[in-house]
Amino acid sequence: MSSKTPRIAIIGAGPAGLTLASLLAHNSIPCTLFDLRPPPTNTSPTSPLVPSGSLDLHAESGLLALEKCGLLDKFEALNRAGSEECIITDKSGEVKYSDDGQGGQRPEIARNDLTHLLLSSIPEQDVKWNHKLLLCDKSEGNGGRFRLLFSLLPDSENGEAIEKEEDFDVVIGSDGAWSRTRLLLTNEKPHFSTVSCITLTIPSVSTTYPQLAAIIGSGSFYAPSDRKAVIAQRGSLDSARIYVMLSAPSESYLVTSSLSSATTLPSRLKKMLLENEGLFAHWGEGIKSLLAAGCDSGVEISANPLFMFPIDFSWQHVPGATVIGDAAHLMTPFAGEGVNCAMLDAFELSRGLVSAVKSGGAVEDVDEQLEMFENAMWKRMKPVSQETWDNLQVIFAEDAPGGFVRVMESHGPPSEEEEA
Repeated sequence: MSSKTPRIAIIGAGPAGLTLASLLAHNSIPCTLFDLRPPPTNTSPTSPLVPSGSLDLHAESGLLALEKCGLLDKFEALNRAGSEECIITDKSGEVKYSDDGQGGQRPEIARNDLTHLLLSSIPEQDVKWNHKLLLCDKSEGNGGRFRLLFSLLPDSENGEAIEKEEDFDVVIGSDGAWSRTRLLLTNEKPHFSTVSCITLTIPSVSTTYPQLAAIIGSGSFYAPSDRKAVIAQRGSLDSARIYVMLSAPSESYLVTSSLSSATTLPSRLKKMLLENEGLFAHWGEGIKSLLAAGCDSGVEISANPLFMFPIDFSWQHVPGATVIGDAAHLMTPFAGEGVNCAMLDAFELSRGLVSAVKSGGAVEDVDEQLEMFENAMWKRMKPVSQETWDNLQVIFAEDAPGGFVRVMESHGPPSEEEEA
């Protein structure tokens, strides 16, 4: 490797950061991946032994990235978390649309399995856990390099936080919605999307609640109405995730309505969801049973407002730095594109970095590739962001689920090429 190989830092070990680190490792280009979480264990929230939601990977993005990581065979060997089946009902539970997903080309994988798969392909010494980024700046006095200041988790001996500085030539932020790396590029923050989400989990759903497993099906279930939606998805380890989506006047709605505080008292949350006239008191018994089972499961419940960036979000290029994934184009989940776009970001950026480094690693060559990547990413993401926003409006429209059904029907059955 050339002596001019730039020092590359990746901030955040989500799907985007893990994919980028894996791609660089596959091309023998060193990098350091930092994450604020502790090293994963069998009981970590990201462990394959812990139930997680599922993701469908697309041939032109997520699957392409896995292929270029050299991980496609290992991916194929994994157990699928669910299917591409899709069911849409009205608030009473009457089915308005159903697609068994046969012939589709978007295989499912558990989110935690994807994390584990990508992490297994990155040299252990290249991943630095317990590193919380406090500051990232750049000055000519530092030779034009970036200074990264981290806080390490308090050690077990004295309980004091430890601060650590490192210098890098290139900084890639894959640190999510509230990215600190992004502050190098812009001060703009995500805005509230108009929707808040309560997430419930039902473990071992097919054995514990076979009647609810039948309602959900083997893939995804949607029941949108009254500017709300109950969305269920089969996940890993025979689990089901229930997403209670609520159109809200402000990002503080979950707090002011006391729904957020009720997540620590599941019996209270269940009562609120099932008996409140403005929530699900008049919905069908099957859907209400999904909510009740999720509240009764004993699994931690989360409640969060959903944020997004403007459809045409961009920034003034800063030499040596960029962001990918949610840090670059945060969207709501209503088009199912987030992880695939993040992995495609990583693949397209890796191509530029590999090309620049193997051509000698000159700073100006690396930066040219970063700027080219950003321009291509913004162009690629605009229609995806627009589709996501359009889907949100359809799902939470007054006539739901009618408009959403029409959107799904407009896609039609798989083409002959997809079925081949």
